[in-house]
Parts: sequence; C-alpha cells; structure tokens
Amino acid sequence: MQLSRIDLADLHTPERIAATLHSQIGRIDGAVPVVEIARSLDIGEVRLDNFDGFEGMLLTDKVRSQGAILANTGRGRRRARFTVAHELGHFLMEHHVLTASEGFQCRASDMRETREDRQQRRQETQANRFAIEVLAPGYKTRRFLNDDPDLKATQVMRDELDISLEACVRRYVAMHPEPLAAVWSHNGRVRYPIRGPSFPWVKPESGSRLATDTPAARAIAQRASGFTRMQECHPGSWTDDESVAELFEQTRVGKNGHAVTLLWATITDAEEDDGLDELDVPKFR
Repeated sequence: MQLSRIDLADLHTPERIAATLHSQIGRIDGAVPVVEIARSLDIGEVRLDNFDGFEGMLLTDKVRSQGAILANTGRGRRRARFTVAHELGHFLMEHHVLTASEGFQCRASDMRETREDRQQRRQETQANRFAIEVLAPGYKTRRFLNDDPDLKATQVMRDELDISLEACVRRYVAMHPEPLAAVWSHNGRVRYPIRGPSFPWVKPESGSRLATDTPAARAIAQRASGFTRMQECHPGSWTDDESVAELFEQTRVGKNGHAVTLLWATITDAEEDDGLDELDVPKFR
C-alpha cells in the first residue's frame, strides 16, 4: 500500500484527515487494514501485545519524523485495532502536543473520551473521532442505518468492520437519523451513557443504578444473555426531558453482568403545539 502524508499535512480536523486518507486508499472490501495503513504512513513498527499500565502508546518526536505504535490486546483484538487507529490519529495530527517525553501514552478511558474542555481531553477526543472515521467510514456504515433502530445491526457491523461492539454502538448512535442514545452498564449500574445529536439529556449518571421498572433492569437481573426486543418504556426512567413523547428500549446482555441498552425517542415538536391551548377543553375557576 502506497500512501502519502503530504496531502494530509495541512489538514487539522480528524474527519478531513480520515476522508483524505480514504480518498487515497479507495473503496475496499472487508475490514479496513489499519496496521498496513499505519506502516505506509511512516509508522515503522506496530506491535500488538498484552501490555500492563496502558491501552496504547505512540513513540515519536515533536516533528513526527517517524513513529512506533504499541496496542494492548488485553481487551481483545478488535479493541486493539481501534487503539492502533487512535494512536495513528495522534501521529497525523501534528498540532497534538506530546503527553510524554517519548510521545503519547493513552489509557483505556481515553479511548472513549468525548470532552473537549481541556487540551489533553480534546486531543484524545480528536484521536477517537479520527479512529472511527478510518475504521468505519460512511460508505461502509450507511447501509446499516436504513431500517428502524435495532441493536442487532451493530453486531453485524462488528463482524464486518472488525471493530468492537462498543465502537459500533457509538457509531450507530451518532449516525442514525432517529434520536438515539445508549447506556452501558455492569451488574445493573451505569458505566456511562452517550447520546446522538438529536436525543435529549440522559438522566442516569455513571455509577447510578438502572431504574428497576425498566425492561433493561429486568433482563439484566434475569441474566438473559442476548438481545431483548425493542419495547416501549416509561420516558421518566431514562430522561427528564418533557419533549420526549415516547421512548423505546432494547438491551443486549453480555457476559459477567455487562450490558448495553439502546434508547429510541419520539420527540415532540414544540412548534406543533403553538395555539393548541385555545382549542383545549375550557377551564373554569
């Protein structure tokens, strides 16, 4: 594979860098060969192994003359592929400031960072945005978004794109035209939630217990591994936003108490309610 960093040098957003990279690669069948891509962009060594103390590491200098990537396989090969893409993002985004004397050292939590309030968080968020754009480009993911939301689609994405289910769910929620959110949990306690661009605020916070009246909590308690059906639930169990007219949920219960719940909202358009009060039932004092 012959790739050039010259066309990538003056680009600053992760989406543009990834898009330009894919324009060089062209459309490919199967999973994106991220290790081969990295080696074609001056990454001299890519080592996947079971490391302690970090999820990924990029060894490089300030001018990015060359680099080496270490990716932890302790959480699985698919997660390691995402880590390679994440570290490659740090390498190609030359405005990223090294976080260690020898380059970048990233933790597991950095691989799902979305905040941009501080420089290091912003850099990790941008590296994650680059990684998912490289591994799950639009032309490979859009066909999964044509039908009504269904967590089973993310499992098919996982197998075809060769990335983790967690990464696929995040991509699915971000790209689907319907208002979606997802909540990861362990033994009935929230690990963390994410929401798509049109979904309102998700009420459960990290560490809190799932509401016992939810189908998700019941399925997890029963250790019913696999997918539940999409079913209606009480909006107040997941959000306090009054714009949610209906809410549906579907859960995939995995091993050792781990689960992910997909939320699908029907949003009330406030403009549709304009002037309806005067047509309502008369009120008497």
